[in-house]
Amino acid sequence: MGAAALYALAALVGGAAFLYRMPRSRSTPQAARSLLWLILGGFLGANLGGATTVISRLAGVALPFALKDYSILGGILGGAIAAALLCRHYALPFWRTTDRGIPALPLALSIGRLGCFVRGCCYGAPADSWLALYLPDRAGVWLPRYPTQLLSAAANLTIFLVLVAVERYGHPREGSVTLLFLALFLVKRFGMEFLRGDALPPVLGPLNSTHLVCGIGLGLVAVLWVRLRGRGRQELG
Repeated sequence: MGAAALYALAALVGGAAFLYRMPRSRSTPQAARSLLWLILGGFLGANLGGATTVISRLAGVALPFALKDYSILGGILGGAIAAALLCRHYALPFWRTTDRGIPALPLALSIGRLGCFVRGCCYGAPADSWLALYLPDRAGVWLPRYPTQLLSAAANLTIFLVLVAVERYGHPREGSVTLLFLALFLVKRFGMEFLRGDALPPVLGPLNSTHLVCGIGLGLVAVLWVRLRGRGRQELG
């Protein structure tokens, strides 16, 4: 199966999981329209880095650090903004709605990373490790490398299973599933960046801009977690 077919399969499986998990009280056309807007928001966010780089070059302004042309982190940000706007438009509770829909994302990403493996993008750094596989980079240079695409696929699938288990057996507070996904994904992405062969150049010690974005994101997740717990105590009181 080619990369394009795997990317299409990821979109189909993720979309089907999203529609299946939406409350039965919501109409199918409304959920389908919402899914399309979420995909559009994610696409625009994912390409934000490339657009920013092009605009800065046209304007003759140098960016203080490098940005990836395409970024899953940007896609998550774009999707989150789209979700907030949709919840406001349809008068839906934001956290309850995202808790229902968010597990579909790591499921789709786990399949999408298999497409990256077939395509040869998002490749790992050369490695002398039991984890290494003989793989090419985008230039076709074959070396023992960390199989970052396969590791990411396995990690994303694990995140999906954890979210479903927590939802079913953990009796989580409203918003907890969404924040748990963000925390697990950001930690995964932070660590995986050290193994990537196409990582951006460092900007702060060994850390690059992706590490910094993940760190900032984890800080925001912690703040939101504390606020939600505080709100839950007030409601109980």
